[in-house]
Order: sequence, then C-alpha cells, then structure tokens
Amino acid sequence: MQSMSTLEALGHLGEFVGALGVVISLIYLAQQMRQNTTSVRAASFNSMVQNSIRLLEHAFRDSEFADFLHRAEQNPDSLSPDERLRWDSYMTAAYRHFGNLIYQYRVGALDQEMWESYQRTLETHLRSPSWGNWFLENKVLFSRALVEQVEGILAKIEADRRGTHTPGQVAAHAGQPRTGSAASPGAGSPTVLAR
Repeated sequence: MQSMSTLEALGHLGEFVGALGVVISLIYLAQQMRQNTTSVRAASFNSMVQNSIRLLEHAFRDSEFADFLHRAEQNPDSLSPDERLRWDSYMTAAYRHFGNLIYQYRVGALDQEMWESYQRTLETHLRSPSWGNWFLENKVLFSRALVEQVEGILAKIEADRRGTHTPGQVAAHAGQPRTGSAASPGAGSPTVLAR
C-alpha cells in the first residue's frame, strides 16, 4: 500500500514538474515573440526609410531631374509628352509610397511619431497645387485609405486658406487616423518626401 501512495506522489510530482516546464516554455516563447516583433518592426521601418531615400535620391543626385521636378511642380501643363510621362511615373511612385506608409501605420509597423512626420510631409507636398491636382485626377489608382487621407488633408488646406476651419476641425486632422484612413498636420519644402 505504501508503494502505491509513493508512486501516486511521484506521479503528482511529475505532473507538477511537467506543468511548470510548460509555463516556463510559454514565458520563453512570449519573450522570443516580443523580440521578433521588435526586429520585424525595425526592418520594416528601415525599408520605409530606404523607399523614401530612393524617391529623393534622383532630386539630390541628378540636377537635371531636380530642375524637371521643380518645373513639373510649378506648372505640369507646360511639360512635354515625355516629361508628362515622367511626372506621372514619379507621382505614382510617391503616392504609392505614402499609401504604403498608411498601411504600415495601420498594421502597427510604423509608430505614431514617425507616422505624424510622414503626414506632415504629405501635407507639405499637397500644399503645392500640382500635387493635389494630380492626385485628384488619378485617385482611382490608389487605395481608399490613401484617397481619404489626401482628401482630408486637401480639405484642411482649403479651410486654412479660407480661414474657415474651427478648432475641432483642426484637431480632427492632427495625427489620429480616421476610420479606414488617417488625417494630418504640417508644413515644409514641396520636394521633400521624408524627414
């Protein structure tokens, strides 16, 4: 009888040790997942910055492109057919980049501070009429989230221009994403894609 109770006690001890091992394994796994999430976010952010740099690189490495970009932003209607194609390609790439940034923010890969920085950059570009007009003419090419973001910024810019916005309207555009998109603040140089 005593050997049965000893075996029973050992069985309970084994179950306890096994359960403890499972708990320790789960804690370790959770820690590894947190570290992996941080690494994935860092790699994702690095990729976003590289995309920004690639878009900017042409303007600071190639004076001919910088001149073209300046002319296109000032008066896109004066561009030759070849230059118009170049402008359309550049704008498509730039807006795809901002669409990706919206997505990255929405899935948590881009933190609030960087998101707000990119929002200010987008607003800066949209203060140039050529950027806003191009987008409105081509918005069917882009995600609903980007369309809502850009239209919200353009409405804010128009309200600022007219002096017709209320403090509540300004707060609505100050960095928190709306359902399905995000809003924005800011100012700066029209040819800068990212800071």
